[in-house]
Amino acid sequence: MTRHATIGLFAVSCALLHGTPSAFAVETEQIPTDRGTVPLYLPTDLDPGADIPLVISLHGYTSNGTQHENYFNLRSRIDEDRFMLCVPNGSTDSQGNRFWNGTDFCCDYEFQNPDDSGYLRDLIETIAGAYPVDIGSIHVVGHSNGGFMAYRMACDHADLIASVASLAGATFSRDSRCTPSDPVHVLQIHGTDDDVIRYAGQCIIPFIFCYPGAVESVEKWAGYNNCSNVATEESPLDLDGSIPGAETARVILDDGCDEHGSAELWRIQGGSHGPAFNSNFPRELVGWLLEHDRSPDESPCSADVNDDGIVNGGDLSLMLATWGTASEACDVDQDGIVGGGDLSLVLATWGVCP
Repeated sequence: MTRHATIGLFAVSCALLHGTPSAFAVETEQIPTDRGTVPLYLPTDLDPGADIPLVISLHGYTSNGTQHENYFNLRSRIDEDRFMLCVPNGSTDSQGNRFWNGTDFCCDYEFQNPDDSGYLRDLIETIAGAYPVDIGSIHVVGHSNGGFMAYRMACDHADLIASVASLAGATFSRDSRCTPSDPVHVLQIHGTDDDVIRYAGQCIIPFIFCYPGAVESVEKWAGYNNCSNVATEESPLDLDGSIPGAETARVILDDGCDEHGSAELWRIQGGSHGPAFNSNFPRELVGWLLEHDRSPDESPCSADVNDDGIVNGGDLSLMLATWGTASEACDVDQDGIVGGGDLSLVLATWGVCP
């Protein structure tokens, strides 16, 4: 069996094994495109005056949007987390297999070169023109070939995409193929026992037909985002119902990054190409996406260093206690040291925060 066929079987079998999710009380609209209509799932009580995030979710090679959503099951979070979900279909090859023209590795195997990157951007802009989309909170996720495509969207449309999450995909192996114009938050999710898209990466044809591993993909994006090499580890997650305990380690590279940029790895110890996700997965994934938007990092009342809603003596005391140091909390003007500039900002905003 060829590797291309194996990718397809995993994409289809994941959807079949996990079945069709129970009906959720969400609204469904059909978005017209030059490739037919695309479903857009909305909260049941959408307020036209309140902008909400948009998530684009991409299927794997030979799969389709319906099978993919049955697997990721992000619809189950729409009403609680308040976002829109769009699940489009990729191009079709001569064998009827759906695919995305993602990176140079995956998966335009017949060299049709469809402009899937432009198609998805047009789709996002069409939705944003007709629905109340939070332009600072647009996200792309994908599985396998869809994960490769999510990375391409981050490379090609960093001005538009706030964050991407790739399950068992990879970024471009050559940096010259990816020149993001802006920082993008990136999450790589990968099983260590994935025998289709290997955790450590692989070259099918040495030096030519390659994809980077999970760690290398994350490190590349940490570099694009100008992060330091300082990594932190968070508490592990329980995402795969077939593996006992909290099997998914989390490694985060967000130190010193450009604003609105970071890189993160969720390593599923013993996980396959199609992990048997439990109900924690959609909750944790959507939570990560919505936290990694392009909202300003600074509070509009940045001089409120103790976060009690008022700029007063408590903030002044903390500032004086850290005077002359590089305390991030009290360095309000972000010049690298707590000093007169910070004191001036405290006095200028004295009282209740706006």
